[in-house]
Amino acid sequence: MMLMSIILCVVALISCINSCFALAIPRASCNSSAQRPVIEIHHPEELFNFTKANDDLISSSSDDFFVNINPPKIAFTKRPNVCNDCVCGAGRKTRIVGGTIANIAEFPWMVGMTKQGQFHCGGSLITRLHVLTAAHCLEGFDKRYFEVYMGDDRVAKRSNNAIRRRVKSWTIHKDFNSYNLNNDIAIIELDRAVSLNGHIKTACLPENRAIDYTGSLAIAIGWGRTTEGGDISSQLRKVKVPVLSDEECDEAGYQKTRRTENMFCAGYLEGLRDACSGDSGGPLLVNGPHNHLEIIGITSFGRGCARPRYPGVYTKVTNYLGWLSDELNDECICPSSI
Repeated sequence: MMLMSIILCVVALISCINSCFALAIPRASCNSSAQRPVIEIHHPEELFNFTKANDDLISSSSDDFFVNINPPKIAFTKRPNVCNDCVCGAGRKTRIVGGTIANIAEFPWMVGMTKQGQFHCGGSLITRLHVLTAAHCLEGFDKRYFEVYMGDDRVAKRSNNAIRRRVKSWTIHKDFNSYNLNNDIAIIELDRAVSLNGHIKTACLPENRAIDYTGSLAIAIGWGRTTEGGDISSQLRKVKVPVLSDEECDEAGYQKTRRTENMFCAGYLEGLRDACSGDSGGPLLVNGPHNHLEIIGITSFGRGCARPRYPGVYTKVTNYLGWLSDELNDECICPSSI
């Protein structure tokens, strides 16, 4: 009788162990008092990627969802290598007025991307070989169809000053989530290095990831639509928008579960000014400590263009300084001063 009891206990123990492994549950979860991972179910809402003219709307049915299992926090502190023979950015000598035509001399790092000859996205030159842009601009596309140009503020009829490059490769953040656009960041490696001069310069990256930019007036630039439903702008444009606090962003019309710590909002809750379709991948800039503009955000998504309660949402560049350092293959960045 005692032998039979022992056998039954062993069988029960083996069954418990096997069920734990079969369900891929952490071993501690066999103990009913252990804490299990929290699973959040999110339903995408109707959003615009600020990408291209005819394919921006993310539509979804009530059956669409994505699962987020306790996403890890990103806490990079390492910075990319620094060059000693160049300076990034351009000094801000004139007042920026929202919604006006921009001169490429103000933003000599601004990059335009075409796909099969049609404007597709914006980006920022951050080294002689690399362009910073949004992951959703690249995911699912073939790099052979892309061309990158800089040194010109026009989309269609480019000047002789325009510099063109092909794409050698690109790196999309491995944790990019195409549903909620978390980690919407990517790096393009050009087929040839770009010569830096007064006409073309690299953008400045943030020098301190701990800075709180809330309340700062930032500048969004791009060739996106000037009105919702309108055409892509033929010339580079700029708009000034305030960086909102997390609390203000929570008051916007987006689902609170959609925004992650790798995003922030900039714009006006009442509407008025905003980035728009076609601006995806372009930079959001603030004035840095050396009076040079620096990139704090990458234009990611929004709902419509300048709609009340729907400010633009941007990838938080300060969260990715270590990732950039790892992905730039030891290529140096130009500092804001030498």
